[in-house]
Amino acid sequence: MIDLLQLSIPFKSEHVIETLSADEQGGRYIDLEEIARRTGLRLTARDVEFEISGDLQVTGLSHPYESLPSHFASLAMKVHQGSNLAPPRVELKASPAKLLQGHNVFGPTDVSLCAEALFTPFCMAMPLLADYLDFEETSVAKIDSTFSARLKTINQTRQVMDVLRNVSNGQTKATKSTRSQNYDSTVYWNETSNSVRRKAYLKGQEIQADLERCKMALRRSPNDESLKRRINILSNPDLIEWAALLIRFEVSLFPRKLHDLNIPTKLFDLISYQIEYEKEGRNLIYDMWSAGFNELFESFKGTIMNIYDDEKILELLKLAYHSTTPKGNITYSKAQRIFGFYRRLVNEGYDEVFKTIPRKSFYRNINELISAGISKAQLQNLQADKKNNVIPLVQLIQVDFSKQYPDWYVEPVSPFNNVIQLKAS
Repeated sequence: MIDLLQLSIPFKSEHVIETLSADEQGGRYIDLEEIARRTGLRLTARDVEFEISGDLQVTGLSHPYESLPSHFASLAMKVHQGSNLAPPRVELKASPAKLLQGHNVFGPTDVSLCAEALFTPFCMAMPLLADYLDFEETSVAKIDSTFSARLKTINQTRQVMDVLRNVSNGQTKATKSTRSQNYDSTVYWNETSNSVRRKAYLKGQEIQADLERCKMALRRSPNDESLKRRINILSNPDLIEWAALLIRFEVSLFPRKLHDLNIPTKLFDLISYQIEYEKEGRNLIYDMWSAGFNELFESFKGTIMNIYDDEKILELLKLAYHSTTPKGNITYSKAQRIFGFYRRLVNEGYDEVFKTIPRKSFYRNINELISAGISKAQLQNLQADKKNNVIPLVQLIQVDFSKQYPDWYVEPVSPFNNVIQLKAS
């Protein structure tokens, strides 16, 4: 699916001012203040000064990122004034799937449909500004394509993520940044590249976090109908169940990488290219995703991991050991601690663990496991037997293009009345 689309729309030439510097390296600009006055665009100022006469002098005007409303989600929009390095343009950025259907667990791969999902709310929210733009020259500044691997249990998804943090190949390096460390459900590779960026994350956790953010936002804005619609979509138990066991692999392709792949960066050329490309049964977005991940997936072939499946044990512990925070949230920190001890018994064996930790701590954990409903005999018979659980990573991570959607999925169609007609030339 196309998970994110970032479009760059230039201004019509009659609104562009060209300047020439002493070194003949001039730039192209727009009169941002005048356009804002005519279109209602909101600006910010770098400096605001009061003169002796009391007049207000404002300098350093710019347009910050602005959030435009849509049926399900918002659209990010920014006006760039121009410079000697880049022409003036309007940048649109959003998840087309969220705009069209309220979630991005799965979604369309049609570039035309996704572009229309961005163009239409922009034109509806900023019709006067839209008149200044040359839509036919729109280019793709970034496109994220995303596909998922389905695992058997929640525990397996977490184990695979732990292994992925140490996987790299050639120039594809796992990022050791603060951002990566703050999100244990996400792994980044080449996070700052201007060509191709990759990441893997647990979709089930992301959709739950997204739902919580929407609920918090609704408490601040109780009359926001768009938020109510999104919450209704994200609360769908079928959607939550489908996302729970997914590891999502996302690649961000920038113009430099698209050029390397001989893929057009002009939007309407890309739409035409996709139509021709897929006449033979191929899928352009899937192949773009493959081109971004092939190098990394090659490195998976040499990686093995120990897989354990103790969902029932963890559920027993969660039932026995949980508490409620002052904010009303349920926490399972004690259950997770005891489960960690149980995993050590599985990996090392009862006798070895008994030899290596203080007796008091050992028996306390054993008694907590027994209190949760696990017999002492069962614990004493745990033996370290890693060979039976060694599985190649590629055997677990199988991104099957034919199984990216549930059988109840219906690809969205544009809900708009052709505010902008996207046609391949």
